[in-house]
Amino acid sequence: MISKIQKKLPISYASYGLLIIIIVYAAFFIAYSLQKYAAFQTTGFDLGNYDQAMWNTLHGKPLAMTTVQSISSRWAAHFEPVLLLLVPIYAMFSFPQTLLILQTVIVALGAVPIFLLARRNLASDLAGLVFAAVYLLFPALQAALIFDFHVVAMAPTFLSFALWFLATRRYRLLAIMALLAMGCKEDISLSVLMMGVYVWLAQRQRRWGVAIIVVSGLWFALVNLVVIPATSPIGDNIHLTRYNRWGDSMGQIMGNLLFHPSNGLEFMFSGDRLRYWLRAAMPVAFTALLDPLTLLMALPTMAINTLSSFPPNYQLDRFHYSATIVPFVTVASINGLARFIKFAKPKFKHVKPGFLRNALLAMVLLVTLAYQVQFGHTPIGRYFEWPVVTEHHREAEAMLARIPPQAAVAAQNNLIPHLSQRQWIFILPKLSHRDKQADYIALDMHSSLYPYSSIEAYCDQISEFLASSDYGLIFADDGLLLFKRDAPDMATFEPMSPCQ
Repeated sequence: MISKIQKKLPISYASYGLLIIIIVYAAFFIAYSLQKYAAFQTTGFDLGNYDQAMWNTLHGKPLAMTTVQSISSRWAAHFEPVLLLLVPIYAMFSFPQTLLILQTVIVALGAVPIFLLARRNLASDLAGLVFAAVYLLFPALQAALIFDFHVVAMAPTFLSFALWFLATRRYRLLAIMALLAMGCKEDISLSVLMMGVYVWLAQRQRRWGVAIIVVSGLWFALVNLVVIPATSPIGDNIHLTRYNRWGDSMGQIMGNLLFHPSNGLEFMFSGDRLRYWLRAAMPVAFTALLDPLTLLMALPTMAINTLSSFPPNYQLDRFHYSATIVPFVTVASINGLARFIKFAKPKFKHVKPGFLRNALLAMVLLVTLAYQVQFGHTPIGRYFEWPVVTEHHREAEAMLARIPPQAAVAAQNNLIPHLSQRQWIFILPKLSHRDKQADYIALDMHSSLYPYSSIEAYCDQISEFLASSDYGLIFADDGLLLFKRDAPDMATFEPMSPCQ
């Protein structure tokens, strides 16, 4: 039956099918992201960080941010020049929600090159549609979409197009997409470097291969050894603390891993990190292992994630850190199936043409759906929950509306994206930036306490605010607290969980 459907599926119908997949996917995740924002489930880390940086860019302070302790620029956190390409759209629609919508649309478009690759390599429009769905159903990609906004979430789309141009040997277009991908985060250049190795050794295009290797290598060195240290308050990448078991600087870390590789390998394949490696190709029924050369392009990201002591790095389906491996795993699966079919075809001469391919497509799709049920972020996922906007959230909006737009504000993490369009905004427990002190302090005792180290630290700071002569409590209701500097108390705090 599947074979008959595939034979009757004109290219125009396949294109319509792809369009429907992309529209439905984008519409769902846009609605979901906007609902999360309305339900105060987005945070200062990182939608608020990005929104303030974009707002400051429009107001003459390119990529300036004040949310994180001692950091004054987005480039001190990550090198993401692609963010500047979004400024014209953000200028027309200056809202935090704009970033969520743009991110979702760009991510969804990554299905286009995957469709083209699968249709070409497997000689089937149906294969194109199946792998477009498989790609978008990767929980690692969906996790990047629903975890606020991150520029790196857009990199899989550029990498998918780069892999399409790599397969079709259109190297100029490959170079453009590779540059866009590298502009999404400082370590993606290592995956691009691996693409250059593939072009040189597998495709025998020495000139292009060497050019890609040199440019991506220089990009990595310039960004990580010059640009980020020049803007960082500590003179180095602030995220290196996640790798402090290997050294205190980029050079020390790389040297220790280079000269003591067994220590790194033992750490990378231990505990939850081993599960990370084992599950990476599980959504495609491990068929990606049939194309190890393409999988090698994902190796730098996977190594960076599993060498980290920061658990979110190696939690495959929960955060944005693994989104960039999805294109490589998907394309490796496509190529792996094509290779297996070519190998098996002479041995199954009695099997009708297309039957083996469609059987394999059905297997991959079923495994993808099963994995989605277990770990996914769509309604079929077992842990999926639609965000609910309550009266508490509406009251929070009303409380935040009391704060003047020009005021400096220190707020709890979940309140930051609703206040981030201002020059000065701090994530509690931070109360100032350089010499600028918060004029208002906003708290929501019903939300997550991150980044406070403990409930005790959180409650102690509330007690300090209540006892301080510098700030007066001007609003208190249902766990929502608003303090104003140099103002008398106008509300009464009633102890409640978690500070009773």
